[in-house]
Amino acid sequence: MATRNLYLLGLLAIPLAAQSPDAPSLPDAAKAIAVAPNASVKVKYHFLAAGKQIYKCENGAWAKSSTPDATLYDVNSDMRVHHGAGPSWTTLDGKSAIKAIGSTAIHFAAPDGVSIDWLKLDVDPASRTGIFNGVGTIQRLYTGAGPAPATGCAANQVYESAYTAHYYFWTSK
Repeated sequence: MATRNLYLLGLLAIPLAAQSPDAPSLPDAAKAIAVAPNASVKVKYHFLAAGKQIYKCENGAWAKSSTPDATLYDVNSDMRVHHGAGPSWTTLDGKSAIKAIGSTAIHFAAPDGVSIDWLKLDVDPASRTGIFNGVGTIQRLYTGAGPAPATGCAANQVYESAYTAHYYFWTSK
């Protein structure tokens, strides 16, 4: 698992070189998932993720939804956060956590046509603790891989699809 994560992080090197902790650049078609920075809305954290999306078989087809299992790293590789079901994010020391409201997710098809969607997620304000206080929106952008197979599946089958992404955590006052 550690070797795979290092490989996936290596795939992020090129996008990372073009990224900064500033607001991300999005294609014009992605306006629905854009966040407009202003005096009270700004990027608090920019994380790089390496992990997997876990899909379950439902009635002979892979479920459209998945459960993430990924580690997020800040641009200096200092801060590490676990991303899991919910969707939720928890620092590895357990002192900070946050949860998004999955039902309000806005999807944008990844421009490469083969990776998991880019997302804009609203945060459940009651879930914010520690370093995540004040975060109101989370974006998942610049995804690499992560979709379910196009083939059918058998009952109780599970598929783990490796993926990478950039996550932007936005403050809101």
